[in-house]
Amino acid sequence: MKILHTGDWHIGKRLNGMDLIEDQQHMLEQVLDCVRQEDIDVLVLAGDVFDRANPSQSALKLVNDYLYKINIEENVPVLAISGNHDSRSRLDYGSYWFAKSGYHMRTAIDDITTPIKMRGHHFYMIPYLDVLEARVHFQDDGIKTHHDVYVRITEEISKVMDDSVFNIVVGHMFISEGKTSESERPLSIGLSEEVSADLFEAFDLVLLGHLHHPFAITHEKIFYSGSLLKYSFSEVSQPKGFRIIDTDGGVQCRFVPLDMKRDLIHYTGAFDDVIEEAVHFEDREAYFKFELSGMSHINDPMSKIKMIYPNTLELRPIKEVSEESMKAVDAGSSTDGEIFGSFIENIFGEPPNRYQTEIFNNYFKGDIDETDTD
Repeated sequence: MKILHTGDWHIGKRLNGMDLIEDQQHMLEQVLDCVRQEDIDVLVLAGDVFDRANPSQSALKLVNDYLYKINIEENVPVLAISGNHDSRSRLDYGSYWFAKSGYHMRTAIDDITTPIKMRGHHFYMIPYLDVLEARVHFQDDGIKTHHDVYVRITEEISKVMDDSVFNIVVGHMFISEGKTSESERPLSIGLSEEVSADLFEAFDLVLLGHLHHPFAITHEKIFYSGSLLKYSFSEVSQPKGFRIIDTDGGVQCRFVPLDMKRDLIHYTGAFDDVIEEAVHFEDREAYFKFELSGMSHINDPMSKIKMIYPNTLELRPIKEVSEESMKAVDAGSSTDGEIFGSFIENIFGEPPNRYQTEIFNNYFKGDIDETDTD
């Protein structure tokens, strides 16, 4: 069986206020092209279909359009779960009806021990589960972490699992030692999120969502698909794409990179170099984050940057304090005025002016110099 493993679409995501819907459509079109060209048997969508529980109309339409094209027009089954960003009730709407066409959306803890059976493969679909929800469902006060949740889940599945078939887990979780990114919402506050990979030894394949780096973990049978796009500037160097897994004669897995409509670029340097185009960027339409020096005297530097790079999303100044200006002062042997003067020079790069000196003399300098040892 040839499986296309994707996840973390986060449709409707905005990056620093920028709507990414066109970029997401560009990526989904490539997924659809692969479904057509690679003779895919089933597409697995491992959670976080949407970026928020109440997605926009444009986000809903984009997901509906491409799931319809994949599932109905290309006649490829879709196996999907809800992630921690998704609204279960929204995704679950019509699921019994859609299952008749081979679109299986699983959002409930009640269904985790009922696999979707397909050509000698059993897919155990485990949506994102909250610790408290699992504790109540299993009536087990011993469930206190996400690891505890999956200990219990794998125990329950093992009671019904058929070892004679190819058993696959589809989940949305944080496997131990996985690499994280800024755009991943924490699964819990104050609790350990990590789940040990050892819990899944009995399974033939584990296909996961949640971590956005496709190589967040190196394992022979546990894989993350990674996110559809770079969703934060911490993901600038991460590849984006999906996986194709062939289970004929074992597990052969390959990562398929996607071509982004606009890349993310994080540049650190001098403001003048950017404005004078002394530094070259191949794609002026990319999404930029600049951290630049030499902006203290510039009026509205963002507008000037955007005249050249219109999709600049973030601009931060680099604090400029030269090592030469950082003069150490011995508080024990210096006067209050000398300490104040050194402070002003370290902060502003020049000695106190007349106004600053007057402020000090009027409000800070007393009749008795606190540092005077005479």
